[in-house]
Formats: sequence, C-alpha cells, structure tokens
Amino acid sequence: MRLLNASLLAAALAFTSNAFAKPELAPLSLLEFGDYKKVEELTIYGDINQDIVTLAENNTSTSSADLYVIDDINEDIERNKLIVSVSLYEDLNDGLVKL
Repeated sequence: MRLLNASLLAAALAFTSNAFAKPELAPLSLLEFGDYKKVEELTIYGDINQDIVTLAENNTSTSSADLYVIDDINEDIERNKLIVSVSLYEDLNDGLVKL
C-alpha cells in the first residue's frame, strides 16, 4: 500500500509540474482577456516546406513561457526559407481569464 501511495504521489507531481511544459500556441485575441507579460521575441528560420506550427513549437519548447503567438510569417523563395516571428508570453492570470 505504501509503495502504491508513493507511486501515485510521484505521478501526480510529475503531471502537475509546469517546469517541463512547453508554451502553447494562442491567438492574439486571447491577450485582450487577461494579464500577460511579453517575455521574449523570436525570429525563427526554417525550410519553406516545413509546417509553421511545428517549426514554432520546436523552437519554443525550451522556453519557460506559458504561451506563444505567431506575429508574422514570411517566405524567402530564393533561399527556400520560411521566416516566422513569434512572441512568448507569461500568463499572470493564476488560471483565471477575465471576460
């Protein structure tokens, strides 16, 4: 029984920890309904055929931010490059969103 309780506690701590969470893609309009702090702006370069969301997720996964918003998407056809501008935000709402 004690081993089961320790296992459940360890699993609960692992799944509730935000330290390992990746930032989530959010629409720009979400920022109007709460308190968010911009913590970083990134310019990401990738292959022109790469999926935009996957490119953004892969390049923001190590950030401690809660959300990211895709600000701008450009293509450099001559170099076959995709250029994505992303802003990272920290959620200051404590889980509550104001309407």
